[in-house]
Amino acid sequence: MARKLRVGIVGLGWPGVEHLKGYVASGKAQVVAVCDLDDERRERFAAEYDVPEAYSDYKAMLRKADIDAVSNALPNFLHAPITLAALRAGKHVLCEKPPAMNAREAQRMADAAKKSRVVLMYALCLRFGPEAQVVKGFADRGELGDVYYGKCGYVRRRGIPIGKGGWFVDKKRAGGGALIDIGVHALDRCWWLMGCPTPVMVLGSVYQEFKHLVPKGTNFDVDDAAFALIKFHNGATLMLEATWALNLPGGGYCEIAGTKGGARLSPLAVFTERDGMQIDITPTAPKLNAMLGETAHFVDCCLNGRKPIMDGEQGVHLMQMLDGIYKSQATGKAVRI
Repeated sequence: MARKLRVGIVGLGWPGVEHLKGYVASGKAQVVAVCDLDDERRERFAAEYDVPEAYSDYKAMLRKADIDAVSNALPNFLHAPITLAALRAGKHVLCEKPPAMNAREAQRMADAAKKSRVVLMYALCLRFGPEAQVVKGFADRGELGDVYYGKCGYVRRRGIPIGKGGWFVDKKRAGGGALIDIGVHALDRCWWLMGCPTPVMVLGSVYQEFKHLVPKGTNFDVDDAAFALIKFHNGATLMLEATWALNLPGGGYCEIAGTKGGARLSPLAVFTERDGMQIDITPTAPKLNAMLGETAHFVDCCLNGRKPIMDGEQGVHLMQMLDGIYKSQATGKAVRI
């Protein structure tokens, strides 16, 4: 019988539980430890999923539990310290998005993974969505040509998250607002479909116009909207919008265009030419669960020594783009990366 990946999960909020479900569904992993400060939640999930060990201290879990890998599903400000501790202990890590609070932290994480020779992957599940997988196939086969343009966004007409204790809107704990929370998903997926070119310049604008929507007494010092233009070393351009609150209809979108064709997600369509005629193709997307696909990919990489599709170095570039947008707003200028 093939050996299963032994995993410990830190943080049993919604993301951590989804990780737990993904490990179980993979059939190739066993969750042997969970860690959470909430006693009731920790014991409940340990019992429900037959997890033998439960901890309130991640340091104790790293020291005592017989684990190969760790899922870090805690708030943003805890991504770097706990991931670094796990990497330095020789554990593979699946860390929730965003990779870190800033690019400096992300670089330290990438360096630690490389030094320990373990897998570091970030949980950017939109890459594993069915439509994204289809479009990526077209791009990788060269059917879109050289992809030089991308446009993406994640828009909520109203939808400012507070989180337990208001951490989502507290810059010290979240690192940012709508941009770093949901904008990171939109940006990462579009950038990946474009082939992950190296970013070189960012021009961005950041807004906080809907503070009045959060409960009184809540420390709200982050953005509720961000808009940016990003240029890459190969000359490609990406346009991004990310908002928790905007007086326009909400939704997510992603489009890319190359020298031979283009593609749109939601609704899925590919725009190309055949025999000199412009045609639109509506591919059939497979039935995929992005969260399960993400976890299964991580397990496979750990067990078989494969490089994940979202590794530490890509995490650094992603955080450089986010940092650049905030810096552009602060300086009023385009920012070189």
